[in-house]
Amino acid sequence: MAKKPAAGAPAWMATFADLMSLLLVLFVLLLTFAEMDVIRYKQIAGSVKAAFGFSKQDQLAGVIELDGSIMGKALKAPTPDSPRVVSQIPQPETPKIEIEQTDTKEQKAEALEETLAGVLKNMSLDDQVGLERIDGEVVIRFPNELAFPSGSSGMTEEFAAILNRLAPVINQTEGEVLVAGHTDNIPVSSSSPYISNWDLSAARATSVLHFLIDQNRTDPRRMVIQGYGDSRPIANNDTPEGRSENRRVEITIQMVETNAPGGTTNGGNGVKGADESSANSQNSGSGSALPRRSFSIPSAQ
Repeated sequence: MAKKPAAGAPAWMATFADLMSLLLVLFVLLLTFAEMDVIRYKQIAGSVKAAFGFSKQDQLAGVIELDGSIMGKALKAPTPDSPRVVSQIPQPETPKIEIEQTDTKEQKAEALEETLAGVLKNMSLDDQVGLERIDGEVVIRFPNELAFPSGSSGMTEEFAAILNRLAPVINQTEGEVLVAGHTDNIPVSSSSPYISNWDLSAARATSVLHFLIDQNRTDPRRMVIQGYGDSRPIANNDTPEGRSENRRVEITIQMVETNAPGGTTNGGNGVKGADESSANSQNSGSGSALPRRSFSIPSAQ
């Protein structure tokens, strides 16, 4: 009598099923690693694009999108033998402000505001950096979270990149450039190198001034620094949101009616202040320049 086969699947079937399961898991993992999270990639790219000063047009320049096609996947994962094409992204051109000599201060301020708004929009910062025109003045408002680390007067790299894009536009104008630092009403810590919020706000304004003069060749005769501490809030200091709005740096460009000769404005009247005239008379009488007062700004540890 023939032997009856054992009930159920053969023994080798269990080993084969385990092997197929492991292969399936392996291919799923490979597929997961190969696929790019587009949403996360855009979030990461958006957080650093302003630090390099690239506009949307700059980032898309020279890029051919072939998503989903075999060619597109091959370009994303080139083989070691495939040739590489390296292209350098050109620096964005500085837009020119359409200002005429006969324009009023209000017309010049309007033209400057439109040009600055275009630059900020190209950098996707129009919702983070405030821009306001008040008669013949244009105010650029930078939140402290974007401009400076907490308790420090050292500028962030992102803020420096933004200033590098805005300064060439500001340099096309005439009139004083006021840099003002503001804080909330929380006193500085006992370990802070700054005496008070007044000291901290003035140090931050000074950092911006030096950056504009040293890195962007802004005329130092135009520059004015102001440290207001917490004396001029724009929001309620009783809430964290309000204190965040009050911690800011403002750059105000005061337009002039007519451009004065020689690049000096002095409010358009060509009259020197009393302190300047007195200093010049002392210098001419003594035949030697007055000693310069030096100072340094401590950096937060």
